[in-house]
Amino acid sequence: MISVPLAALQSSLLCRPDVWRDLDVDGLAELYNTETVAILDRLIPARTVTHRHRPSDAWFDEECRAMKRRVLRLESAARHAESSAANAAWITEHRAYRALLRTKREAFWINKVDSESSSPRQLWRSIDTLVGRGRVDATAFHRHVNTKVADVRALTADAPPPSFTPSPPGCLLTEFRPLTAADVATAVRALPDKQSISDPIPTSLLKSSIDVLLPFLV
Repeated sequence: MISVPLAALQSSLLCRPDVWRDLDVDGLAELYNTETVAILDRLIPARTVTHRHRPSDAWFDEECRAMKRRVLRLESAARHAESSAANAAWITEHRAYRALLRTKREAFWINKVDSESSSPRQLWRSIDTLVGRGRVDATAFHRHVNTKVADVRALTADAPPPSFTPSPPGCLLTEFRPLTAADVATAVRALPDKQSISDPIPTSLLKSSIDVLLPFLV
């Protein structure tokens, strides 16, 4: 049974030599990219997802997580039951949860200050984190990198040109051995199963479909 991705490749223009036989290298590359992107858009359409990662506070432990889950369950039950008893249970648990958070937070930072009182530098670093001053300023970081690059260029501006060592006597390259279809297939199958966002087709799919794509690649 032919898989759906393989069937899509076989029915595309990539498997029609009459379409690309007279194309040059640029035309072949453009056809390859266009067809593979069109196939992927059909099979797995791209969509934009916004994910904002918010790390948990250092003092937010398993007890806090368990109580938060209970509060969420009671809130859901109160909304569905629409009864005063369920609503009262949710409010009571929510207040206890907020009190637990305050207790955990205060105990954590009191212990932090006590344990780092002998190291003022580390203590101030922890306080900076507490008040939100420990985040990286992207503009300042970009300025720092630009300054470092400019300093390196200034220091090497008057440097002598690079020197190259000539090849030893008798070392000649007189001809190239033409690549065969078997060479290309072997090289493709030896690729690691990973790819970047700029690759129009997953490497694993390219490797499994190399017999179909080989006439187009050689």
